[in-house]
Amino acid sequence: MSTTPTAAVDAWWQAMQDRDPAALAALTLPDYLSSGGPAGRSLGREALLAEAEAFFAGARIDEWTVSELEVRRHGEVAVCSYSWHESGVHQGTPFVMAGLATDVLVHRDGHWLHQAHHVSPLPS
Repeated sequence: MSTTPTAAVDAWWQAMQDRDPAALAALTLPDYLSSGGPAGRSLGREALLAEAEAFFAGARIDEWTVSELEVRRHGEVAVCSYSWHESGVHQGTPFVMAGLATDVLVHRDGHWLHQAHHVSPLPS
């Protein structure tokens, strides 16, 4: 589990690369929110896991980076803003994506958990 907001962001991307839905479940709150990803918008951890399983079935992330990470802590809540880059293969075709992301994390039981995740892809 993630003991800092930075570790939670890194763990998220590592879980995606590892194709690990159990890790994603452990990193998110049940009422998780997402926008800007492949489904546009998703509500709830179960929706996230269904979308992740569908992605994992036909794609893989070979490399990812997070840079320019800024964390703003407000008690038990942290807002993380960063640039991301990923490359891999989707449906047999190589891809490269990059963009900006914002994660809202909540500190519970000594761990930082994702409440919300938003990505804005940048033009290639």
